[in-house]
Amino acid sequence: MPGRWSVSGARAEPPSAARHPIAFRPPRDSRWMIGVVQALTPLILRLGCKIVACEFDEETLARLRSLRGQRVVLCPNHPTGIDPLVVFHLSARLGDRFHYLACKECFRRPLKGWIMQKLGCYSIARGGHDTESFRTTRRLLAAGDQWLVICPEGEACGQNDTLMPFQVGVAQMAFWALEDMAAHGDPPPLYFVPLGIKYAYVRDMSGEIDAGLARLERKLGLPLDRRTDPEGLYRRLRVDGDAVLSMIERRYGIRPEEDATLEARIQSFKELVLARAAAELNVKLHPEQPVLDRVRVLFNAAERLACEAPPASDYGRALHQRRQEEVFGLYDDLWRVLRFVATHDGYVRETMTAERFLEVIGRMEWEVFGQECWRGPRRAMVKAGEPLNLTEHWSDYRARKRETVAAVVGRIEAEVGRLVGELTATTAPVGAGGSTSG
Repeated sequence: MPGRWSVSGARAEPPSAARHPIAFRPPRDSRWMIGVVQALTPLILRLGCKIVACEFDEETLARLRSLRGQRVVLCPNHPTGIDPLVVFHLSARLGDRFHYLACKECFRRPLKGWIMQKLGCYSIARGGHDTESFRTTRRLLAAGDQWLVICPEGEACGQNDTLMPFQVGVAQMAFWALEDMAAHGDPPPLYFVPLGIKYAYVRDMSGEIDAGLARLERKLGLPLDRRTDPEGLYRRLRVDGDAVLSMIERRYGIRPEEDATLEARIQSFKELVLARAAAELNVKLHPEQPVLDRVRVLFNAAERLACEAPPASDYGRALHQRRQEEVFGLYDDLWRVLRFVATHDGYVRETMTAERFLEVIGRMEWEVFGQECWRGPRRAMVKAGEPLNLTEHWSDYRARKRETVAAVVGRIEAEVGRLVGELTATTAPVGAGGSTSG
């Protein structure tokens, strides 16, 4: 079955001079629309995303059903843009409705944004202080009518076996909700439930790996390499990756040391792009922050400048237009960093599964062709971890707020990592049998 090209990986759309910043979008739940989309989700996943099955084991379903009627925040990992649909399908299996926290960029297109609001989504501006979104989160958690879904990584990294650092704001908003409820007496239980999501191919994908590498080799002007054994495929992946990185380095005038490792070269490119963008936008970055946090700060700064109203004079408008064109040019640079934000040397070598091969190939296809390719058929496996009751940490929070928030987030991140690891253990290396999935 050939790959299906998806616009999900298409070039990011910067705000035009005529477009205003995206305002906060609250949830506007529609029961009938939620019911219709829940019924259609298996078909949407199959036809649009090549997901032929969503698997929720009985332990997971029983654990979640036992929390019915409680205040719950579901915290899944976020490897792809498909994850919210998978969790939406989970809500149907539980016969319930959830609220979803989504980045404000998802609401830019009016029809899509309207549908998302009807399905229970609301927006947040990542990398900044979004007062309206924070207030809505506190209100929803205090009301306790529906569970809330928040992806603590904040961004889809494109690699199922990699977790980006979890954002402390996820737990902080929940503790703020406890503060609101504590004003009326002892706060009720508020549970964080870690969710591990893992996608696995249901048949051998060696042919698709070969085809993806051959397509890249042709586009990059490399000799076609027809080796299809696991080691041969890996060597081809390395050659293609080196060619893509070399072209990116030439684009930015980077001259790596002769003995520089692939890992060092990847990191140098990211740091250079971020430093240049920060200088262009007059933003001070903190080097100790994770790369993803710094990218969010720069995106927010770029959008603020791009959406500024032009001056009244002709000359002022001309300068303003020139400045916006410069800002728009930064979007491609920042999205290039995002494409490879989780990429590191050795990811495929550690466990040479079809999933890891095709994840890295997908990152390169997005860079080289401007689009990703959904391949399949795949199954989505979801596993719930042990719930964490934040109310049990309430006294610790009042005494040591920052330390308690960090500790809670650390526990959630570790549990999600454990769940993903368990699910990853069910996949087999390329060439280990007729299927890449156990």
